[in-house]
Amino acid sequence: MKFRTTKVKDIKVSSLSYSSLLQIGDAKQIESKLDALAVQKEGGTDSDKGFELERYPIFDSTVKHFPNPEAVEGVHCHHQHDISIPIIDVTAISSSSIVQLGSTNCIQSLARQKHIRIIRSENKERV
Repeated sequence: MKFRTTKVKDIKVSSLSYSSLLQIGDAKQIESKLDALAVQKEGGTDSDKGFELERYPIFDSTVKHFPNPEAVEGVHCHHQHDISIPIIDVTAISSSSIVQLGSTNCIQSLARQKHIRIIRSENKERV
């Protein structure tokens, strides 16, 4: 495969967080992983005790990968030697996501998230 140069005049990213990546240039391999536990408790919480990642099986689960696809040979005719983009405007990159300008042989991205919401009981509020 012939590689082409990517030319970007302007890029704006408003937010980048939680194991995410803005990659400018080529890379052999990109790997990003996020394990996140979000706890929302009505009335607030005093501590994160009791909310360890080890307590939740989702964070220990094995990820089943798809088998490598069969190689497909093709002929490409690139009429331009480069890829020109005037403006890239990204609102947010989050939770193990990747935005890349360039070439990569292998990208692996994994995000495991568990959301817990603790709501006060109506009976406890009346007491």
